[in-house]
Amino acid sequence: MNTEFMLLAIYNKPRLNLKEVCSAIGMSIKTAYNKRSSNTFPIPMAGDPLMADIRDVAIHNDMLRNIHSKSFS
Repeated sequence: MNTEFMLLAIYNKPRLNLKEVCSAIGMSIKTAYNKRSSNTFPIPMAGDPLMADIRDVAIHNDMLRNIHSKSFS
């Protein structure tokens, strides 16, 4: 839940565009477009322009943190 509040403090809105999502998850725009084309982008996005719910971005970041913390245990 803290990740969600951190993202809200940074972006000050509940929905993020693709560029903001990429910045938040550390992915290049080019990679994001390639992953979206192959249906492997990890965060659901919809609309024109593409937008994602900030909660989904926070969940993705939390899952990555849990995976990385387990690999260092």
